[in-house]
Amino acid sequence: MRAWLLLKTLDVPFDELTVPLYQPQSRDTVRALGGQTGLVPVLLDGDTAIWDTMAIFEHLHENHPIVWPPKRSERARARSISGEIHSGFHALRSAMPVNTRARNRLASQNTDVMLDIERVKEIWNTRTTGSPWLFGAFGGADIMFAPIATRFQTYGIQLEGEPGDYMGRLLEHCLVVEWLRLGEAEMDVISSLEVGGGDVKIGSQC
Repeated sequence: MRAWLLLKTLDVPFDELTVPLYQPQSRDTVRALGGQTGLVPVLLDGDTAIWDTMAIFEHLHENHPIVWPPKRSERARARSISGEIHSGFHALRSAMPVNTRARNRLASQNTDVMLDIERVKEIWNTRTTGSPWLFGAFGGADIMFAPIATRFQTYGIQLEGEPGDYMGRLLEHCLVVEWLRLGEAEMDVISSLEVGGGDVKIGSQC
């Protein structure tokens, strides 16, 4: 989701190849494309393969220096919180696997999960003054948090005030809406991600 959103935001033309996940051949298929870990996403730029989301963001920033904020101090903070969400929040990820088509799911909300949610709220509550997004224009840091917003939507996590408003804007962003709409058209079901009861929402996200 994140690499797709960033490429679309930057208006970089690309061809998309979907790899069925959580199947015996999945990692070998990704490795054959150049992703040495066998995990997605992988960006192929000519003969160069870039795997790992943060590496893809930095690679794209070299030719499109609007991924991160123009101000050095804000750029450092944007990278820091993006790295934090990329490599952390393990309790939240485990309790709330991404399942964008599902609704009314129930997730474990133990102490560690609640601490992760509170940290997300803290980050979303400290945006650039007067901006609807984290650092002025919609950019890399906002995109990094898009899957968190979809998790909160799936598992009914209600946020108040500024964090809730920011979450709403993320879910209503035209590219996030487009991605979710395309996801609804997918027919694959990954059993390990169907947790928490509830149901599946059918219909457009628009």
